Amino acid sequence: MATLKIGKEQHDVKFGFAFKNVADKNYNETDREGNETGGFISIYQGLLQFNLDALKAFWDCGLAHLKKRPSMAQIEAALEERIEEDGDTETLFKEAFQEINASGFFKKDAKTFWKNLDMFKEMGTEQEQVENAKAVQMLLDAKA
Repeated sequence: MATLKIGKEQHDVKFGFAFKNVADKNYNETDREGNETGGFISIYQGLLQFNLDALKAFWDCGLAHLKKRPSMAQIEAALEERIEEDGDTETLFKEAFQEINASGFFKKDAKTFWKNLDMFKEMGTEQEQVENAKAVQMLLDAKA
């Protein structure tokens, strides 16, 4: 389970409407066509790129269920402490993916993301399809 020690307390990430609401409010992005991608998908894509801001967003949303929600500065300090303890960020990202994969709340979103990504490989000209396939493979490698 993904846990983060903030101060003297261990906190577990929790998926639910509190996560979704904070993600959509603070981390939603707009694609090229002007469609909102949704906060969860924005965070998920960032995690696949091993983006530290996405990791902070994951924990910001994952702790949104707490009555006394930690500040971003507290989350950052706790993440820095974990990175120092672990020696790198790999464990933190692995825990995030394990939680998402085990979550019933966002399971359909993640599954749809990969289904759409698979269709993306077939889009465009022959040259674009080759480039799209490389991009998809890079994300699949990151997921693994």
